[in-house]
Amino acid sequence: VSYNIMKKIDYYILREFSTTFLIVSLFFTLISLIVDIFENLNRFIDNQVTLNILISYYKASLPSMVSVTIPVSCLVSSVFTYGMMIQRKEWLVFKSSGLSLYRLSFPVLLLGLILSIGFFFFDNSVVIENNKKKNEIKNTYMSKNKNKSRDKSVFENVYFQINEKDLAAVEKFNSNNNVAVNLSFIEIDNGVLLRRIDSKKAIWNDTISMWNLKDYSIREFEENGLEKNVIISKNDSLLALKFKPDDIIQTASKSEEVSFNELKNQIISLEKNGVNTLRRKVDLNYKIAYSFISIIVIFCGIPLSVYRSNTTLAFGGGLSLATIFAYVILLKFGQSLAYGGVLSPFFGAWMSNIIFISVGIYLMINARK
Repeated sequence: VSYNIMKKIDYYILREFSTTFLIVSLFFTLISLIVDIFENLNRFIDNQVTLNILISYYKASLPSMVSVTIPVSCLVSSVFTYGMMIQRKEWLVFKSSGLSLYRLSFPVLLLGLILSIGFFFFDNSVVIENNKKKNEIKNTYMSKNKNKSRDKSVFENVYFQINEKDLAAVEKFNSNNNVAVNLSFIEIDNGVLLRRIDSKKAIWNDTISMWNLKDYSIREFEENGLEKNVIISKNDSLLALKFKPDDIIQTASKSEEVSFNELKNQIISLEKNGVNTLRRKVDLNYKIAYSFISIIVIFCGIPLSVYRSNTTLAFGGGLSLATIFAYVILLKFGQSLAYGGVLSPFFGAWMSNIIFISVGIYLMINARK
């Protein structure tokens, strides 16, 4: 087959794949939108959400919906593109021309790789930022107690480990004015409580990087647990407590609101202080592993579709859903094993990818070429 003819074949395959991909993506995104509207309909009515807020909410929700549909759309598109080529006898013509499954798979696999790379950056920039906006709107206008949580600048019940010896807890923190309510700071050495600081209100002083404590108490303890020194005061006092407002915000932020680089910086910062970062490392590897789902499902979907000479829409759809379902189950299972320390963060996050790549290689080798 000449170079020009091969280019036309590649263009034809990519056109068929892209057309199906756009239609399927639009369909699943629309379904996700409708389902979300019906799920939240009561909340919209109860909280008297205006049309402008509703539009802003779904404008912010759209990127995450698109993100979820991309892997499914890739798999469905690959199954239907190659399955329909077999139904229309085009596969027989290509085989008669000396073209193998590997060569005919190349353009879609290359596109899948580009989609995976794009998916990673899209997920860690556009989706992350819009998830923050979506959650802010949800907390402000769709919360049962809107007065208690007017926006995403208010974080509640935050607990985190600063380093091996120091722990902190904040009942409520407002990032607009950097005010913490019911702040507690605890120093522990080998399981023994050394010092505890409690303050009903603490205000961050950015100029000198210290907390201004109001209505506070400082208790120091002996090794046997008895108090050896107690300071209780209604006055103000400036103290350096080894953490800043950014530490509270980062700890309180949901994983869906933290980008790859932000999570990586958190891990580096916490490890310097001797904090266990196992769960964060798993989440970091998960963000990379999940971004490759597009090319992996395509790699499995192509040989699966050519195993049968009578691939139908029903079969292709069922096959696609079953494959995605199995992938997600294995992905979550590996993540849980990594959280528990059974697997390393890398292998826990990549277990599903490794299994599906192995299955894809087996199918590619044994599929009808």
